[in-house]
Amino acid sequence: MQHGWLVLVLWAAAGLSHAAQGTGADAVFERARAAQQAGKLAEAEAGYRDYLKRFAPRAEVLANLGALLAGRENYAEAIRYYEQALKTDASLTPLHLNLGLAYFKQGQFERAIPEFDRFLKGAPSHRQAMQLRAMALVEAERYSDAEAQYRALTPGDVSVSLGLAMSLLRQQKTAEAKALMEELVSRGDSAEVELVFGQALLDEGRDDEALAAFQRAARINPQLPRLRLSIGAVYWRQRKTDEALAAWREELQANPRSFEAQYTLGAALALNEKEQAQSEKLLRQALQQKPRNARVNYQLAKLVWRTRKGPEPATLLERATQADRNFREAFFLYGTVLQAQGNKAGAQKAFARVKELSERELSQQRDIFLEQ
Repeated sequence: MQHGWLVLVLWAAAGLSHAAQGTGADAVFERARAAQQAGKLAEAEAGYRDYLKRFAPRAEVLANLGALLAGRENYAEAIRYYEQALKTDASLTPLHLNLGLAYFKQGQFERAIPEFDRFLKGAPSHRQAMQLRAMALVEAERYSDAEAQYRALTPGDVSVSLGLAMSLLRQQKTAEAKALMEELVSRGDSAEVELVFGQALLDEGRDDEALAAFQRAARINPQLPRLRLSIGAVYWRQRKTDEALAAWREELQANPRSFEAQYTLGAALALNEKEQAQSEKLLRQALQQKPRNARVNYQLAKLVWRTRKGPEPATLLERATQADRNFREAFFLYGTVLQAQGNKAGAQKAFARVKELSERELSQQRDIFLEQ
């Protein structure tokens, strides 16, 4: 999917439409655009930058330069030029797809989603944009919304079915996800299918079968992202700590910007006093990627509170409990921290929420027994 060239195609014919800027400006733009089409990217980039130094901002120049930079995976600078292009001409709504993709590639999923929404408002049946939006929703942990988006894409290819299955798994809808995965597995070998199928088995507590699925995936594609995270999860459940840590380290080495790898290894290393400095480093890296994530805020708060106290844990736990109102462990630690800081009212409120959540869980358990 060559998303980066969308803008160049959209505005290739617009080069002579700005006579008011003079033939010099038009000539510079046309030379840069022709160079970009011919694959002379350095020449094209120099031409676009020369244009922006000499003439007034122009949406086509900004957009095409952004596309060029995105093609080189310089997404941070591409985002800047895409945003300038939209400020120059807000009617260029197709550019929101490029901007959303650039945010997605940067791991800024919460910023990517509204850009895909703006694009889809004008092209509601655009499947590529719909699937990118669904993928961003999964990464942003908005699993119910992701499920709805994937269902709007069905029937689709294997990637759509996999995305739907992943969304279901994250919501603990294991039976439906597993049924979907079994159908996919029957079609033939696919590392991605085996990975998601293994995760469904893992959610059911069938650790040995899950590990077998992950190992089949590894034979097909040993470099599959998140595969080593899942293998490590099985080892961790089996109390094979060294093997789990080794798998998670391999995942982080292969994908150093992976939030899940940073978080998982960071949280595991926090249990070892000798590894707490590395644990904190990884958790802070994960926090930079997802500052509102409940899990990483809680784990970092727990580590900091255990090692040096201070005011930071309360701030982190406030974020965690705001992000997940059902996070009982976070509310309990929050109450403990506030109590130690002399905030009795805040502590009482947090502990009251712990009691409420505990009673709710007990009530749900009773309902299950009554149904039997």
